[in-house]
Amino acid sequence: MSGDSFVGREPLESTGAAPRQIVRSAEQVQLELPLAGPATRMLAYLADLVVILLLELMLLVLVFFLAAASPLLTGYLDELRESAGGLASGDPTEVGGFLVVFVALFVLLQLVAEWGYFLVCEMTTGGRSLGKALLRLRVVVDGGGRITFRASLVRNLLRLVDILPSSYLVGLIAMVVSPEGKRLGDVAAGTVVVRLDAAPPARPVVSLSGPDSAEFPFDRRQLSALGPAERALVRQTLRRLDDLAPDQAERALERACAVITARLGGDEVPPRRRRAYLEALWQLAERRPRPAQGS
Repeated sequence: MSGDSFVGREPLESTGAAPRQIVRSAEQVQLELPLAGPATRMLAYLADLVVILLLELMLLVLVFFLAAASPLLTGYLDELRESAGGLASGDPTEVGGFLVVFVALFVLLQLVAEWGYFLVCEMTTGGRSLGKALLRLRVVVDGGGRITFRASLVRNLLRLVDILPSSYLVGLIAMVVSPEGKRLGDVAAGTVVVRLDAAPPARPVVSLSGPDSAEFPFDRRQLSALGPAERALVRQTLRRLDDLAPDQAERALERACAVITARLGGDEVPPRRRRAYLEALWQLAERRPRPAQGS
């Protein structure tokens, strides 16, 4: 899903089992993106948290190995060891200093690991961390486009606020309140997390009881002008008609027939014959061999 594929977004709908974000592609095909709920997102984060903790452990071990191997940091490491000795002596100054350094180092490693993990994953996989891939989720920008580096950077920097006071309480409250399930990072970045539900099997474009194609006299030149874009328009329009309200279906047929007749030539199709016109055209187009790609 490319970032420039979607040119508009309609208001959020919630008439189904879950809220959906309605987007319209450049070809004027309406798509529904089901939004991920707080529970699913938290489960995905728990899976990511396991990976992040492993990364933090690896980074912590790496830092101590580098400190032990570097002459510049050997003295500082000795100071840490001396401070750790304060635990046995009970010196509160030594104990407090050691804990402050240790907590600061751990927090720094946590921020680096978490920010870096989500930023790299979202940029290399198109908005999916390992947890999101496991739960079939994806981060997209408002309107359905691919997440950008700026959006990913903003939404992940705002984790510092969403995580407050602990366990992502602020972010969880924001997701529950938001009609689109957005945490504060999503609001600031203009992103939303959607579910990648498995698509139902596609319906046949034309039923077996479709009209006889001889009713509409398409000539060879018209069928040759029926390119991939026109084929896609006819196919998508016919497949969506039974799912649309009558007035929406009529508008979809009107737009499709207007585009096709302008491309192929011919008279305007009467409103009652528009569906039969597209079905007959599809039947004839499917009988003709498609041109080889790149020819």
